[in-house]
Amino acid sequence: MKMKKNLAAAVSVSLAAAALAVSPIHASAAATYSTTKAEGTNTTVLNKYLVLDAEANVPNAEFTFTVTPGEAVDADIENGKLAVLAGVGSPALTNGTMTFSPADTAAAEADKGTDTPVFATADTTDEQYVKKQLTLDFTDVAFTEPGVYRYIITEAGTNQGITNGYSDGELTRTLDVYVFDAGTDDEDGNPQLTIAGYVMYEGTVTDAPNAETAEDADPADNPNGAEVDGAVKNDSITNLYESCDLTFSKTVTGNQGSKDKYFAFTVKIANAVPGAQYDVSYDNADAAISANPNAATTCITEDVTQPAKLYMTADGTSAVSETNAGVAEKEFTFYLQNGQSIEIKGLAKGTEYTVTEAPEDYTPSAVITGDTMTGDGAEDGTPEAIALADNAMHDDFMQADAEIDFTNNRQGVIPTGILSTLAGSLCLTAIGAAGIAGGMLYVKKKKSGSDEEE
Repeated sequence: MKMKKNLAAAVSVSLAAAALAVSPIHASAAATYSTTKAEGTNTTVLNKYLVLDAEANVPNAEFTFTVTPGEAVDADIENGKLAVLAGVGSPALTNGTMTFSPADTAAAEADKGTDTPVFATADTTDEQYVKKQLTLDFTDVAFTEPGVYRYIITEAGTNQGITNGYSDGELTRTLDVYVFDAGTDDEDGNPQLTIAGYVMYEGTVTDAPNAETAEDADPADNPNGAEVDGAVKNDSITNLYESCDLTFSKTVTGNQGSKDKYFAFTVKIANAVPGAQYDVSYDNADAAISANPNAATTCITEDVTQPAKLYMTADGTSAVSETNAGVAEKEFTFYLQNGQSIEIKGLAKGTEYTVTEAPEDYTPSAVITGDTMTGDGAEDGTPEAIALADNAMHDDFMQADAEIDFTNNRQGVIPTGILSTLAGSLCLTAIGAAGIAGGMLYVKKKKSGSDEEE
């Protein structure tokens, strides 16, 4: 990955070579360089990307950046290597403490343009990213001589579900600042310096850059020639937010099972990032339910609007303030009918959840697919299979998408003894009626025969 901000156009091979040699002599014969710089490029930036799932909300996260001097390297004139000076002073940082939150606007992966975040998959539609910049301002840094000054930029931050340095495994960048004799004097006649440009490398670099392009330089290693052999220029850091989706569904079975009955569920989220927000999908469920929707439903007695977004805040609002502190544990209530499902999106990896169904006069069971094991296997020992216990499914360290199907069965058996007795009685009654009718017919027929004989 090339850095987009190379040396300014004014920086030429001849100037770089001049920096290797002695400083030019000025007519003023001043003993020291002016503390006032000539016009130049006094700022540079490090691009910071946070990549996340396309359906997740930007998490609350914080990163800090520090800038320290790099190691000096002696010049190697025979091999055409510039000397490197340890950085002096400290540049002023803008966004030195960099925060991300659900209020940030993310860009779609497909719209990245010239940005260079590193995505987790080859699919160009399943992720998004937030871009921020660390600005380093060297305006007030007092360089004393022309040369290449080296600084090490280090990123730090421990945030749930976020992998730092995802792009290359490095949390450092090496910044070489090219300070040249400006060829001008200040108002007191002192020679001036100017920052001609910057080169930023991946990781911590300890070798010196080339003074000029070597005739046999490999363009793949040194696309611009005058840089550190084998070093990778990189002016960005990508961090990856790993999140998981939790889906739970309802199936009703049995000849006494009600297909239109609503069942109540409680979802408890714990060990979450305080103030986090999670979108909820009702593509396969009812987002709004009227009071007493049917005779079988006893858990809904007034109109219900199911939450479209879950807020890990004290009062359920999106903003986190002193009076509305973010919380790491909270419960939410949902309702499902047979064949419906609800999906909670963007739970940070490592989040704990418990999905509990309110008891009913049904026989419950549940099956989980996807992330089927509790624990993370490292901190909590050997993980165990997630199983239904007390109408609940629980995972203390979510690692991947999980789908839980809760099944309720209610079966009725027809008491055959009553039906048999009834059928027998009906049969006897029918036989008795037939016998009486036959007897009456016989008597009538016999009487009619006797009348004819007379």
